[in-house]
Amino acid sequence: MRAAVTRLPAMIVAASVVIAIALTPVPVHAQAPGGPPPDKSRPIEKDYYQRSLDTYEFKKAATSGPERGREIFYYKCWFCHNEFTKNAPQLTGLYQRGTLLSGLPVNDENVKNRIRNGGEGMAAYKYTLSEADLDDLVSFVREECCWNSEAPPLNPRYDVQ
Repeated sequence: MRAAVTRLPAMIVAASVVIAIALTPVPVHAQAPGGPPPDKSRPIEKDYYQRSLDTYEFKKAATSGPERGREIFYYKCWFCHNEFTKNAPQLTGLYQRGTLLSGLPVNDENVKNRIRNGGEGMAAYKYTLSEADLDDLVSFVREECCWNSEAPPLNPRYDVQ
């Protein structure tokens, strides 16, 4: 009994130390694996050696202009606005029609607003496409839109020799 009484203060001290350590706040950066959290004030550096980044940013065919717009159209618009669909309007010759289905005149700003905000039966892309994406897409629709699905756009990295 005497040995248990002499160990009691040591056990109390040890328990106090364990409780103090458990209640000590841990810094946030110590919780994340790999060090401190990323600095949100700096943009994340992009590795342009990754070919997938070209696809993600719609820059496989070109970095800007109607050719880049063709790529955006292929990934975002073609599956609804193609020659086989019966539910979405064809976009070939859109700027020669005069008005959109909504009755608004066809101009770059109205077309961009329709893409941004969508409409009845059309998805909105305001959180998906940037202003540069919209500029390139509208330039393609205005100047060159669309193509025959039997002959889709060529892959610029495929070299036929």
